[in-house]
Amino acid sequence: MRFEPSQLLFGLGAGMLIVGWLANSFTRLGTLAIGLGWTFLGVALVAALTQERILIGQTRWKLIRQLDEARRSVGLDHVILPESLELLERAAQQWERTEHELAALVWNEQAELKSRISRAAHLRMEDILVAECGTTIESGVDDELAADGLQMAIVELSKLADLVDAAGAALTSYPRAEFESSGVEPLMIQPALESLDSYLSEWESKASQLTAL
Repeated sequence: MRFEPSQLLFGLGAGMLIVGWLANSFTRLGTLAIGLGWTFLGVALVAALTQERILIGQTRWKLIRQLDEARRSVGLDHVILPESLELLERAAQQWERTEHELAALVWNEQAELKSRISRAAHLRMEDILVAECGTTIESGVDDELAADGLQMAIVELSKLADLVDAAGAALTSYPRAEFESSGVEPLMIQPALESLDSYLSEWESKASQLTAL
């Protein structure tokens, strides 16, 4: 995601040319590699001229790449307003809570649920980033709606972190030989997991509806 298609094609073409020239003296595959290299370079040129038109719906990835490049080169504090940074930091704290909880060993037994949680947290954080730093083109909504939805999005991200914490505590309390346990009866596990699953299902349903639009 840090590179445009034309950049990837150019790198692949240049690599094939180098391999082809090195191998051309002792194998016929060198000639094939050189031909493929020039082909990739030609496609890279076409992609560079047309990718802005064909990457429909991918403008948010370009925004994220630009922010990542700015972070690595000059720092985000030079390209994002202080009030925006403060909002993003509040959201990132909730995202980090979820990621920290998912790093616990007990979640390795819940691979599918763990994947759903991680995806939901990442996409929600991404939505917040794009809504705060992007334009209407990247976020898909006008500025007024984006501003109204940002605080709610952070609240939802915080709720997800709370539910993951509760489910993690319930899973850890389950008395098993391979984990230390508080001795709490496993009856509390099912409600905690059901609440988390219900929240994820509701969020996934909304996300699929927005994608369809």
